[in-house]
Amino acid sequence: MKQKIATFVVVLIIIGLLSVIVLGSGNRKDRPQNMLIFFYGNTCPHCEDVEEWMVENKIEEKVKIVKKEVYDNRQNSLELVRAAKYCGLDTNNIGVPFLYAEGRCLIGAPEIINYLIEKTKD
Repeated sequence: MKQKIATFVVVLIIIGLLSVIVLGSGNRKDRPQNMLIFFYGNTCPHCEDVEEWMVENKIEEKVKIVKKEVYDNRQNSLELVRAAKYCGLDTNNIGVPFLYAEGRCLIGAPEIINYLIEKTKD
């Protein structure tokens, strides 16, 4: 009986250590502070609003933005979740448009557009 309990405790410790390793894999050094990543969905009307605004204001000529579609691309979707976790957001309540900007997470067209206006001021 004692051996079963000891085995159970060891298994719990191993699971705990693995959880810390896996959850800690999305740490700060994985996200360069100066990187801008725009996560969007291909059928998202608010995402389209942001993209149109970026084109009209030639934002991509002023700052480098990596665009990642998340509805049809699982890898990009997982990256969005990692970015949200990095920012301490509840991953059950994140959506697009979503901008990972210099270590910050911005959600929604108004917040993203306001950030980009400030970022690209002369």
